[in-house]
Amino acid sequence: MKKLFSVSMMLLFALITFAQSIGEVDLKEINNYGLRKLKDAPKKVFISQFRVNFQTMYLDTEKKSGGFRGGSDYTRSYKSAVSASVALGLKGLQEKDLIDITDELYKNLVNQLKAEGFEIITAEQALVSDELKDWVKRTGGTLNQAQYDGYVSVSPTGFDYLVKGVNDDGKEKNSFFNKAPKISQQLGGAMVLIVNLAVPFANEAESGGSKLLGRLGGGAKVVAETNLAIGSEALDYSGTTGFYANGSSIIGLNVKQSMANISVGNWLLKKPISIEGVIEKKKYKAEEQAKVDMWGQDAGFFRVFDVDDRFMKNVQVIPVESAKYKAGVSAAANKYLNAVMDEIRSSLK
Repeated sequence: MKKLFSVSMMLLFALITFAQSIGEVDLKEINNYGLRKLKDAPKKVFISQFRVNFQTMYLDTEKKSGGFRGGSDYTRSYKSAVSASVALGLKGLQEKDLIDITDELYKNLVNQLKAEGFEIITAEQALVSDELKDWVKRTGGTLNQAQYDGYVSVSPTGFDYLVKGVNDDGKEKNSFFNKAPKISQQLGGAMVLIVNLAVPFANEAESGGSKLLGRLGGGAKVVAETNLAIGSEALDYSGTTGFYANGSSIIGLNVKQSMANISVGNWLLKKPISIEGVIEKKKYKAEEQAKVDMWGQDAGFFRVFDVDDRFMKNVQVIPVESAKYKAGVSAAANKYLNAVMDEIRSSLK
């Protein structure tokens, strides 16, 4: 019994420590309008998506082509192709860690919604919407590595959600952002809530001056820096119409259920929420210079130049303690979701 008490106290201490070492939440509103109308809308919410994307691999490569550099028969030269690459990977996380974090975040959000009097509409109930009748129902609680390169995407255990389809590689298709107003209308004015969070651990870190010198020179260079955070523009969501990859969105209609009475809320982060003390902050650099052959070898009617493609790949393992990662990411993500809920609550008054 004493041992159990000791472990609980240690975990509580870890959570308190991380809560004190997490950056501030600075929300950025995108195309928000009519949020005050939410107070007249039905107290129903359809959570169309709840996804947390954990970065477990970081890869960045710069390539430069080689070839003829000009000159006469006696002054011509050739430059080799060159490539520099940095690959970073987290070591120490387990599948259950990522699922546990996602489940906790979802439970916290649902509890807050219910405390405000909201009824949760299930995916099964949402299938009555004409916009969703042909969509595919999926259930969370497993890991999906196909959604974003280097990321593992997780939805909560037992959470059913709908997607437009699933590619052969497991990537889910979606287009909720365009359909959300009609879905809300067809669900009796229910609020449609979309949550899609990114948890990057590394980012590109080469300075502008260094990039300029690189363009002028003949080499390739990549610089990355570790920084565990709740992401801000961490994922490339170009080409999608469904939702932002780093934030939360809501669509809602008031009781009149008219498209003229729509409410829209998008809350992204102006800057990442840094999580200190989990991963060592460090820069990783890969650099390679192109090989230039000024003279070549005489081969009769032509010259054979000694040019070979060069590739340098620097793979680094980033160790992480499971308990620290879970405590830090959970605290930071909950801080973000709490800030979003505060915005929703303020619109309900």
